[in-house]
Amino acid sequence: MTRGQLIWNILLGVISGPTLAALILLVPFGVLTGVSAALDPSLAMYEFTPEQELLVPFILIAGLISAANVRLAVVMSRDKRAGRIFEIATDAYAGDPSGEENMHGHPGKQLAEEFARYLGEREGDALQIGDAEGEDYGWGFWIGEKGFSPLWVAVAHFGPSEQDETKDDYVLAVTLEPPVTPWRRLVYKPDFALRDRVEDHLAEFLAWSGLRYATEAEDWVDPEPKTHPAARF
Repeated sequence: MTRGQLIWNILLGVISGPTLAALILLVPFGVLTGVSAALDPSLAMYEFTPEQELLVPFILIAGLISAANVRLAVVMSRDKRAGRIFEIATDAYAGDPSGEENMHGHPGKQLAEEFARYLGEREGDALQIGDAEGEDYGWGFWIGEKGFSPLWVAVAHFGPSEQDETKDDYVLAVTLEPPVTPWRRLVYKPDFALRDRVEDHLAEFLAWSGLRYATEAEDWVDPEPKTHPAARF
């Protein structure tokens, strides 16, 4: 991550506190006040300044959110090696019936489970590997390690390949998953080394399975990853 990108992310973190605090406190209060006045017009005669009542909770909530998001930006900037997205086109999973289990019709469970087994054989009891779960883009599973926040292994199904319609396009990624709540972001510990190790296992697994792949670098910009166009093979 460049210095300019870090400064920008910190700035967004600072701004996010007051913005979200205003949405959390002022918008609902304004709506309720308007509805109350509409139901009972006599209430509109009373002058009430919400800023006086909500100033302290506004400052506390804004400070908490800003501090959490600024810390997250700083912590994520310590990632020395950008993550990778693995792109494959294959007909090896044409018979995968998991599309019927996925509410969005995406297969990919078989691929996710095969990599989970491969990872378990290589890592033994060092990791806690979850079961494959359906997502709106395909499938994935969690990887946990004591003392750190978990990783998510995503297996996204993109449908028939444009180059060869007999094959399906898949995108696989091992992603860091920062928590949503600000109090958890204040203690978030991303395990960059584990992410890199699992990615190496993923590359080994694809090669071992005879699946040709291309990769793209992935830098995290909260809350979504930003991909670079240059592909590495």
